Amino acid sequence: MATLGETTNSPAQKLRSIIITGASSGIGAYCARALKAEGWRVFATARKPQDIAALEADGIEAFYLDYCEPDSIAALVTAVLDRTGGRLDALFNNGAYAQPGAVEDLPVAALKQQFEANFFGWHDLTRRLVPVMRRQGQGRIVHCSSILGLVPVRFRGAYSASKHALE
Repeated sequence: MATLGETTNSPAQKLRSIIITGASSGIGAYCARALKAEGWRVFATARKPQDIAALEADGIEAFYLDYCEPDSIAALVTAVLDRTGGRLDALFNNGAYAQPGAVEDLPVAALKQQFEANFFGWHDLTRRLVPVMRRQGQGRIVHCSSILGLVPVRFRGAYSASKHALE
């Protein structure tokens, strides 16, 4: 795993840089590897140590991030900006999870956790990076929502609601 305090002054700092969350599988993993192949400096996140190790094995700088843990969000932002000299070209908010079940059966704590991970955590990370992009005069933010945010299905109400909040 990339060390949070590690700083480099290499030519790699001049590459276009992106944070991709939820890069352990699916769209996030594909985008991390594809953008790395296109010459981007990719900072990918995952929650499980084995997923972080797999990203690092592909030459991607990988970090632990859990949207429900504000300290992990702050640590990620600090580490990435230290490594890039305070710059970031893009943020791809992709990490999420689905809480299955009928909404009427889910405890309030489960719904709050769903929104913390799929909405408020995204907001926190984005809010920390917008000033960086404004200061440098450019940047791109992409939120990967879900069709379920527009077209809900049975037993996915919590997930659908959290994704609709992004729309």
